[in-house]
Amino acid sequence: MPVQYTASETFVDKANKPSTFEVAVAAADALQYVTDQTGPVNALFSAVAAVSLATRTKSSSGAQELAVSVSLPTDDEAYRSAKLAILYHSTTTGKKYQCTIPARDPADYNTLPGTKNVILTVAAGGTAAIQTLVSDFQATVVAPFPDGGSVLIDQIVIASRNQGS
Repeated sequence: MPVQYTASETFVDKANKPSTFEVAVAAADALQYVTDQTGPVNALFSAVAAVSLATRTKSSSGAQELAVSVSLPTDDEAYRSAKLAILYHSTTTGKKYQCTIPARDPADYNTLPGTKNVILTVAAGGTAAIQTLVSDFQATVVAPFPDGGSVLIDQIVIASRNQGS
């Protein structure tokens, strides 16, 4: 029987303000759920952390919660209002969803000239960190209950509090 659960990570920025990255994840059954904790979910968490300057303080997936760090980030640009917004949709219903990654690291992405749209593949001029994030996200995340369908990323954009994100 399929199991759907929430995977989330809590980050703190340079000002010690928390932010959360949270998505729905599914496993084929309870045994696969246990395997996911050390496989795809951790790969997604690593890909998210790779494009953020914030410090991960907690990772949680389903009933498992892990304290990661208690130290503040050292980078002066590590503020939660500087985000990457991931815009994605369910391949089953077409319904659109969004999640954000706090304290984006400008060294880990390239944008299309004159836009705030992040280039998603290395072949198109993007970075390996973003391409890995896209791959791990699409392989791991599902549309929230009751949909549960697989998802595709439509775009990743630079977002900030000033833009209403």
